[in-house]
Amino acid sequence: MNIITLMGSFYREDVITDLMANLINSEKKFAKWFMETICQTFVSEEEEVKAHTRMGLGKGIGTPDLIIEKNVGSEKNFIIVIENKLGALEGAEQTNRYASDRGKKALRTELGLKENIPIKFLFLTLDPFTPPSNKEFQKKDYTAFLHVDWSKFVEHPVSEQLLNDYSELLDAFYQPIISCKPSDNIANATEKLDRLQKKLIWINVLQQTNYSNDINMTFGEAGGIGRSTAVFLFSKPEWKQDKYDGNVLLPTSANIHFELSINLLGYSKVKDFALHYEPNPYKPKKEYENVKGYPEYEVLRANRRDKFHGEIKGLECYSILSARTGSNSFLRIRIKENERFTDVTNQLVTIMNQITPLIDHFLI
Repeated sequence: MNIITLMGSFYREDVITDLMANLINSEKKFAKWFMETICQTFVSEEEEVKAHTRMGLGKGIGTPDLIIEKNVGSEKNFIIVIENKLGALEGAEQTNRYASDRGKKALRTELGLKENIPIKFLFLTLDPFTPPSNKEFQKKDYTAFLHVDWSKFVEHPVSEQLLNDYSELLDAFYQPIISCKPSDNIANATEKLDRLQKKLIWINVLQQTNYSNDINMTFGEAGGIGRSTAVFLFSKPEWKQDKYDGNVLLPTSANIHFELSINLLGYSKVKDFALHYEPNPYKPKKEYENVKGYPEYEVLRANRRDKFHGEIKGLECYSILSARTGSNSFLRIRIKENERFTDVTNQLVTIMNQITPLIDHFLI
């Protein structure tokens, strides 16, 4: 019986963080392995390592999952702050708060650190594909826990069993993700997977796709706590213009992107994607309606939309385009072939390549 499965704790960030902290504090060889393999930080013979969990840094900053201090005697000489994400992807606001000047000051106060003691920030995650959004954070994923002979790094048999059990579950988690190919059938590749596994497969497939015209891909989640939908956005830097400053929304404010939504609950074919034209940054219409400049924004947007809807009639892909006149969408685009990942990505790229010059043109 796998102990982690028995406790239902594979995605429990608090339980896995406690496991790591207690192993660091009780198993010296594991502490050195964790510091050097996960944290990429050398530990000498005279140095000791101590882990803390849930050390609150105050209102508005939050509570990092794991803080590790490296000491020589009673003197701290290096600190590592770890944000541990298992059931979801990075919470950018969390990492920004921890790495802020205010967050660092609170950490130094809480630990009694001198100003010259370095602080390292690490994002530890199940996601092997996505870099951290905050540049101060380095990233490590749990593939480092695969295929390790834990008997070399722990002495207590229970510690070894727990690590072996966790590694076994991690191997089962990663195997279908790593082995999935863009040419695979979508239903066959994802039917037995959970939501996070499905999302990571789509991230990997879409990151491997070649986009022309300087288009780049970002992603997020929708559906609240359930995270029932993965949302992928395809845009160009120049398609984000004139960010709202909190006072006046300029008529030329724009956040334009293609949006592909993937249902993570069960299986449903990817049938379409959309072209959105929204204010920069995007907020629901009701939050902008009374903002100074919004009527002028709507007039320019409507003029651009009507001109664009006229120009798409000359495109080769026109038969699968449906014009939209809502407050955020210009187009709904049907995906005809959707059995394999490459069916979807090939159509996505082909259609974006046809439509992109029209967007570039109305932004001039």
